[in-house]
Amino acid sequence: MIDADGAWLLMSALAGQTAYQCLADATSAVARGEVVDALARDLSALHALPAAECPLDSGAAVRLVQARARIDAGLVDEDDFGEARAGWDAEQVWDELTRLRPRDDDRVVTHGDYSLDNILMANGRVVGLIDLGRVGMADRYQDLAILADCLDEFDDDLRDRLFATYGIAEPDTDRLDFHLCLDEMF
Repeated sequence: MIDADGAWLLMSALAGQTAYQCLADATSAVARGEVVDALARDLSALHALPAAECPLDSGAAVRLVQARARIDAGLVDEDDFGEARAGWDAEQVWDELTRLRPRDDDRVVTHGDYSLDNILMANGRVVGLIDLGRVGMADRYQDLAILADCLDEFDDDLRDRLFATYGIAEPDTDRLDFHLCLDEMF
């Protein structure tokens, strides 16, 4: 609903907890692996939705225009850059973005910010997604990069398990880095 005071969204509550909470509460490597398997299956199902029917474009071309506008307007929070780019300024990240930009897009329906805090789980499966402001057609690595980066906080093996369960034997590290740099702009 949109009115003079702003925009409002009314939703029903879902039972469960965030994927971050599930991983933090997991008492064994087996339990953490099961959480990652559920995330990989959910992400695979999301990416299997018919992209041609998605009316929203969140691909690299669109996001790069938005990123450049945010840099020019001074809206990029350089103090919030991830560990790999700590101490960089927005222009340095922009230069890295343009260097790493993939020549092609593997267009699928993406969440856009598939981080552990934006995924709700119950009984070992994903039951809901929140923060869908960047949903749309984009390269699957948009979601994979953000999730893999989040998993690094827990265990390096979880990242490998994500890609194995998702069905990617050799992740494209340049594509991962590109999408992590792009995420720094937002």
